[in-house]
Amino acid sequence: MPYVITDLCTKDGACVEVCPVACIHTTPDAAQFYIDPLICIECEQCEIVCPVDAIFLDTKIPEERRGSIDVNAAFFRQHKAAFEPIHMDKAMEMIRAAQSYAARSGFAISVAVVDEGGRAIAMGRMDEALPRTIELAYNKAYTAARFHVPSAELVQQARRPWMRSMMIQSKGHVMPAGGGIPVVEGIAVLGAIGVAGGPRDEQDILCCRAGLSALDADSHH
Repeated sequence: MPYVITDLCTKDGACVEVCPVACIHTTPDAAQFYIDPLICIECEQCEIVCPVDAIFLDTKIPEERRGSIDVNAAFFRQHKAAFEPIHMDKAMEMIRAAQSYAARSGFAISVAVVDEGGRAIAMGRMDEALPRTIELAYNKAYTAARFHVPSAELVQQARRPWMRSMMIQSKGHVMPAGGGIPVVEGIAVLGAIGVAGGPRDEQDILCCRAGLSALDADSHH
């Protein structure tokens, strides 16, 4: 049951600023903003801030505006080009690049690379890294992939009821902590990389960026 933006939209942009999963987009020549129905997590933040009441849950949209459901979905079918997924060999290159950076910096980490749905593609733990770090790395990658933003950007949302509910529903896989970064191509999220084991979240983030450098040739981030 995703939220839907109707033609009442004035492109105010307040909804974009509060969306925690970056699922609201438009183009310069479009008449309104649109919500990606495959990404929306129904957090209702966009509906709350909309100054013209243009946003509705799809099950509660007025009958005369039900066509907006198809309009929103069609926008993303048109603008989400078909990109190559993150393949196993590329995921392993990302893991090796992140681990090499950690080794040069004097600490050991675990790294996880997931697809757009948060499903694991590849994971690796350095010999000196604590066993639990592999689970934490996966959780950070899962969070970045599912929310479409770096997991560090969700830290301030951790105490909000909707976020706590999602953390419980995901059985702990949703983890608002630094160390997960999505792999993005245009408006499409192909997956994410997550790192755990550094002395601080900032070090985990730097390792993620080192891992993403393995995608430079493909321009995936």
